[in-house]
Amino acid sequence: MKKFMLLISLVLITLGGQAMIQTLSLSELAANSDIVAFASVIAIKNTGKTPQGVDVVANLVRLEEPLKGSLAAGEKVKIKTFAGVEDNVDFKEGQRYLLFLKKHEDYYLVTNQVQGSWPVENDGRFAGMGTGKTLEDVKSAIETKPLNVEQKIPDLQL
Repeated sequence: MKKFMLLISLVLITLGGQAMIQTLSLSELAANSDIVAFASVIAIKNTGKTPQGVDVVANLVRLEEPLKGSLAAGEKVKIKTFAGVEDNVDFKEGQRYLLFLKKHEDYYLVTNQVQGSWPVENDGRFAGMGTGKTLEDVKSAIETKPLNVEQKIPDLQL
């Protein structure tokens, strides 16, 4: 019986690991984002459900300090999230974040889900998946162009 329980535990751990997001490097996260900015959440509204029954949430944020992209401080941006989905962003009204956003139709999505939403603590440090990172790290990542690992090398013909 102990061996059976151990086997079940190992299977559950393995399957649980498959559900996690694939973490990007900071430079990949920045490169895959159209907007990187400090922002505050000013409104959250449930807007319905997907055909699968998942709650769709519209989040309105005000950009405070854009670090990348064409939007200016003070502009408002709509971000679409999904409530109750693992590794998805769950914004809090009034909270300040450093956001990595990707444009989609007339709204934005958080780049790589929860990895692209860093709560900003009262002392200015980043929380969530930004823990241990600094503003200088983020600015450097925005400047860096990550290597394209999927780039195909042409065959050499001699």
